[in-house]
This record gives sequence, C-alpha cells and structure tokens, in this order.
Amino acid sequence: MSDLDRKNNDENRNSNSTSSSTDLHICLKGVSFHLHKELLAKRSAKVSLLLERNEINKLRWILKDLEADPESFELVARFCYGYKFKFSSDNIVTVLCIAYYLEMNEQHSSNNLLGKASEFLEQRVLPVWNETVIALRSGDKSLDKLNDVGLVDLLFDSLIGKASYDPRLLGELIKNIEENDDYRPNPRRRLFDIDWKSEDLITLPLRLYESLMIRAMKSRSIPLEYIVSSVCKYAKKWVFDVEESIPGQKREAIEAVERLLPHQRGLISCEILFELLKQSICLEASPECRNGFHMRISKQLDIAKSTDFKILSRGYGEKADSFEDIKLVKTVIKSFYSNYINENSEDDSGFVKVAELLEEFLFLAASESSLKLEDFVELAETTVTISEGVLSYSDGIYRAIDVFLESHRYLTESEKMEACKVLECNKLSQEGCEQAAKNQRLPLRIVVQVLFVSQLLIRDTVTKEIKGTEEKVDEQEEEEEEESGVSSDEDEMEKMSNKLLGLEIENHECKKKKKTSVWRQVKRKFGCLTSSSVDACTCHVKRKKQKKIHHHYK
Repeated sequence: MSDLDRKNNDENRNSNSTSSSTDLHICLKGVSFHLHKELLAKRSAKVSLLLERNEINKLRWILKDLEADPESFELVARFCYGYKFKFSSDNIVTVLCIAYYLEMNEQHSSNNLLGKASEFLEQRVLPVWNETVIALRSGDKSLDKLNDVGLVDLLFDSLIGKASYDPRLLGELIKNIEENDDYRPNPRRRLFDIDWKSEDLITLPLRLYESLMIRAMKSRSIPLEYIVSSVCKYAKKWVFDVEESIPGQKREAIEAVERLLPHQRGLISCEILFELLKQSICLEASPECRNGFHMRISKQLDIAKSTDFKILSRGYGEKADSFEDIKLVKTVIKSFYSNYINENSEDDSGFVKVAELLEEFLFLAASESSLKLEDFVELAETTVTISEGVLSYSDGIYRAIDVFLESHRYLTESEKMEACKVLECNKLSQEGCEQAAKNQRLPLRIVVQVLFVSQLLIRDTVTKEIKGTEEKVDEQEEEEEEESGVSSDEDEMEKMSNKLLGLEIENHECKKKKKTSVWRQVKRKFGCLTSSSVDACTCHVKRKKQKKIHHHYK
C-alpha cells in the first residue's frame, strides 16, 4: 500500500462523513485512485467547476482523454495531498500535461503544480541535451494535448540550438571524420568537448524525429552531413536492424527517411542508397519513395563501387547472399544515363566510370555459382552496350566470361557458346588475344575467331612497322639532304679559304722575287755580278761535292 492510500484510509476512519460523500474514485488505464474531492478541487479549477455542477460521473473519468500513465497521476495526487514528490525528465511532460488539463494554475491556487513543473522544465531539463531528449521521448503521447502551449517547439528549439553549437551531439559522421570533416569547432567550443555518451535522437518516435529533422534542416544552422548521418543511422536502427515490428512500421520509417534525405550529390554513399532502394521495394513502399531513391542514385552512380551493385541483384530472405535478379541493376543504369545526358551533355567521364564499374561488377558476379546463365548473358549484354564507344577494348568482358566458365564447369558446349556470344573478338587487345588463344575453357569456334583476329593484329602491326620504317628512311634522307646542303656550303667556304691562301703565297713569292731582283740590281751596280764572281761564290760548293765523290771511290 502506498503512502497515498494509507493517508486516505486514515482520513476516512477519522472523518465523520460517509466515504461515499467524501471520496472520489478516478480510473486511469485500469488503475483506480481513491481521492478526496475537496483536496483535488483545491488545486484544480476544472475539478472545482465539476463539483459545483455536481457532475460526479464526469469526475470519475476526467482523465480518459489523456494519454497519461498512472505513475504520473500519482505524483499529481501526492502534490494535492502535500506529500513529497520528485520531478524527472521521464515524467515532467506528462505531469505538465495533466496539470494543464486540470487547470492547476496560479490563478486558481498560488504555488500550484503547473508553475512548479514549468520551473523544473526551464531550469533542469531544457539546458541539458540528454534531459531534453528524454523528456521529449517519454512525453510523446502527451505532447498533442500541449500543442497550443508550444511545448514541442520549445523542446525542438532547445535541441537544435545545442546541435548548432556542437553538431557531434547528433552522433559522429558515418564517413571518415579525419579525412572528410568540414566541421571544425572553434577553440572556445573545444573546451566543452563531450566526454559522455549523449542521448541519440534516433530513439525518438518517428513523428517527433521527422518533425525535428525537418525543422533542423530549415534552420540551416547544423551542417547537413551531420543531419544526413543521423537519418542514415535512423534507417539502420528502424529499417535494417529491427527483426520484428508492427505491420507497416518499417514501411513508414523508410518513407520518412526518403523524405528527409537531401538530393545533393555525394552526401549519401551509394551503398546506403542501394540498400534503401532494395528495402523500399521489399517493403512495398510508395512509388514516390522508390522513385526518390532512384533519382538520388542516378545523380551519383559514377562514384559507386563495383561491390555496391551486388546489393541490387541479391535476393530476399534465405537468398539474400545470392544473385537472383539483375533487372534492378539495368533499371538503375538506365536512370543514370537519362539523368546524366540531361545534366552533362558535353562531359562523358561519367559514362566511362560507369562502364568500368559494370565490367568490374560483371567480373565479380561471374565467380558466383548462383548466377544463372541467362542472367550473366543479360548483364554482359548491358555491359557491352554501355561500353560501346566508351571503352577501347573488350578484355574486361573476356575476363568475366573466363571466370564464369571456370565457376560453371557443368555448362554444355552450346551453353558455353551462349555465354561467349557477347564477346567481341575484334576488340580484344593483342595481350587479350594471346591469352584467349591458349584458353582451353573457351569453345573451339571462339578460339578460331580469336586466332583470326590475332593474325589480323599481327598483320596490322607488321604493316605499321613497315610504314614506320619507310617514314624513318624518308626522314633520314631528308636529314641527309639537309646535312649535305650544309656540307656543300662548308666546302665552298674551304675552297675560298684555299684560294685566298694560294693568292697570299703567290703574292709572297712575288715579293721575294722582287727582293732578289732588286738585290741583283744593286750588286750589278756595284760590279759584283760577273762570271768570275759567280764561280767564286759557288766554288766552295763544288769542292764539297768533289770530296764526297773522292771518298766514295776509296
């Protein structure tokens, strides 16, 4: 028996009036409260009015329109009896709702419950993030009765203000914060780094969480990536991780997630978008929801990973890890191409990336034994189609076919030909031809085609080499002609130099002759140039010659 019940029993025994005239029985969710009408009327203007009108039956069910719990109403009753009571973040919203509904205000009675509860909310709950989240979560069902008071807006504004000051209250980013974190708190904010676990907003009921996130995005005071991170974690908790749920609860959650996620490219990973799209189809979400995920994917398919495509092709339930259907892959690619052509009419880099991604995915899928032949062919045909005019070689298709034949060795020869029909042998590189020509897993007909293409490649290579050699010879001849032209000029210069040198020598001889003739003239004038003088000048030479001859004969 509670203190409240014991006090009621004591007062009933000591009272001179009958129990029926003094007691009030109030039922709340199967729990009966035995109270004194006068004590309750002293604090509640609404109870007082009903007593004046003698509407006792209405008093018994006065709380039937409230989503109040018996524990919170017991706190209200304890206040009316003067007992000690304790507010908390868990009960403050419900108590406020009851006090407001029963009109327990200052106009009716001083120092009343509504004023005390409001003071606790203002001083103890709103300044603290965790307390505010707890109050909002626990008072979910009572908040509708307080719409005209503006209590929801008050709680929302408190949380948004705190998250604007430190967005990490919403939770850490999903991506690598050290590499991709645009949020840098200023030095003053770093003094208040949170070293405790904050209450997560994703624990709020859906209707409150969605309204709060919409309000947060409109405020533009919180970095959008933190809001996106929170929404993605909400989807993980209430769509992916929850095993059993109320029928339609998952569907409502994923539709709300789609409404909350922004459309900006790159804010959400393709992996998460693929998961959400797959789940929206599985849960039979609204067409608007599924189309919304399609549109977001179509804007950024070129930044996906090849492994992300596996999410779209896998099955459901027990077949969640196997390749069951590639139609969704084709739908997503078609959506990407339609959107990309409209927005990037001159840039084809996205086409190249998606073509390469799909080749990588085809290679990954080919190794899965659960991939059926018809699905492989369909996926390969799609890959060849988007690679047309984008990728130069079909080596990627060949490698995927080779892996598929390796992991599906039970295929017949005709089935192998079916798998190979998408291979364009004439687009294989020389290295690819060399590998395919030696591949014993390929059908013989394909090997013959590869050998033929290989011969053509060799012929083209030889032709190019011959042509290149001829061009080199022509270039060398032109260079030699140019060099010969230079050498002829050098020869001319050399000839001119020799001619000048010859002229100089002739001139020198002439000068020498001139000098000799002049000396002879001088000597002749002196009378030295007689025949005897000439003999006298040369007699010593003659004597030397004679001595040599004489010595020889001896």
